[in-house]
Amino acid sequence: MIDSLAMEWQKLRPLHKTSRMVALAITMAVVVSAIVAAAMASNGAQMSLSDRRGFDSVGTSLQGINAAVLVVAAFGALSVTREYATGMIRTTFLTQPGRLRVLTAKLGIHAAVAGVAAACACLAAFAVGQALLNSAGLSVGWGNSHLAAALGGGVIYLVLVCLWGAALGALLRSSSSAITWLASLLVVAPVIVQILPQHVIDLFGRWLPSQIGQQAISSSPNAHSFSAWIGLTVLAGYVAVTLVAGAWRMARTDP
Repeated sequence: MIDSLAMEWQKLRPLHKTSRMVALAITMAVVVSAIVAAAMASNGAQMSLSDRRGFDSVGTSLQGINAAVLVVAAFGALSVTREYATGMIRTTFLTQPGRLRVLTAKLGIHAAVAGVAAACACLAAFAVGQALLNSAGLSVGWGNSHLAAALGGGVIYLVLVCLWGAALGALLRSSSSAITWLASLLVVAPVIVQILPQHVIDLFGRWLPSQIGQQAISSSPNAHSFSAWIGLTVLAGYVAVTLVAGAWRMARTDP
């Protein structure tokens, strides 16, 4: 297993696209959080006392995580589909005949990289968001009791999405197909659900990955959503089902 992990790391380390995707994910998280925080800060003077008390400062500062999610998902998908596209997967399987071991190594290495990127994105987004919210007296600082759970939830959410991307990549073996499915599930589906009647939104919205992610970074519970950790467990279930299907195809079909 160590040899498989080392091989996957060697494949990943020299790729300039890896650093670009990690940098893009962090940049998107910071920029979107800054935009949202600046918009809320500009309205701070008009907020009532009750609005200020109910304001989710932590969740607002971490809104950029929702913008970084598709980049992280694509990073996971490309970890598998890139080799199928170039034909290098045949060489990988010749040198490492254990296909499930190869998939496990890919998941481990890319999840670790995604975890580091996610931690940097969450910390940077929160820092920038709080700096902007502070101008309107809406910041809560690093000592907030909900912060650790929100930061941890954001990191776990992004890592799970990365694994989901890799699982879809193993199942579909096509970069375009995998990224299209990920975009549909993570971006398009929430938009479609929002135009449905409210009772339908309340019933099905909680199952959307985007809603699960929103609750993971929020310090304010939503009555119509899963709690943060239950939602992340549901998302882990999506990943597990997709991964079983992807692993079966990788192990049973050529190449």
